[in-house]
Amino acid sequence: MTFPAIILAGGKSKRMGQNKAILEINGKPLIIHVLEALKRAGCDLFLIQIKSKKDLDVISPLISNYNVKWGFDKSRKSDVLQALHLALITAKKLKWECVQLAPIDTPFVSSKLFRGLSKLLENDLDAVIPSSNSSKNTPSEGYEPLLSCLRVDSTIKQIDLLSKNKDKRLSRLFDNLNHIVVEPKQWLTWGVTENSFKNLNYPMDLE
Repeated sequence: MTFPAIILAGGKSKRMGQNKAILEINGKPLIIHVLEALKRAGCDLFLIQIKSKKDLDVISPLISNYNVKWGFDKSRKSDVLQALHLALITAKKLKWECVQLAPIDTPFVSSKLFRGLSKLLENDLDAVIPSSNSSKNTPSEGYEPLLSCLRVDSTIKQIDLLSKNKDKRLSRLFDNLNHIVVEPKQWLTWGVTENSFKNLNYPMDLE
């Protein structure tokens, strides 16, 4: 089974202090870890959402072996909902019906997670969202929205509606989407561990 993926790589990385995409873990840039996990899961097309030509110049030499399209969010704000919206609009233009999301800063994510989520996105669903124990005490209430598998059209429409509300948290995106949540007890049976959801935010996280 093949499917496309959107990698969100346009954050300002203020806490890390440098572009996360090119930081290395175990001798490989973070973006390569994410791309490899997606490819092993069955992804064959990739859209990388970035901020600027500078990001493009830095990242593109690292990933010349991958079939990559580029999306740009040129706003000065670091708004993940806006970045996702723009990426999905580009995906729609590419005639992608469904996409797997992935953030740039989860280098330990398992291909088994991506494979399992994509198999659950049936015709009557708009989104399949994993949850993790590590996110239960955060505003997302356990959801891992940036690792969701989504239907493009319906998600774009829901973001359009959400943008008019005061509460624009990404986790609110799924309130009116037909979705299921994949809890730890389910993804553990796939051979996935909590490490798949570990975000690298600070320099100390690289040690």
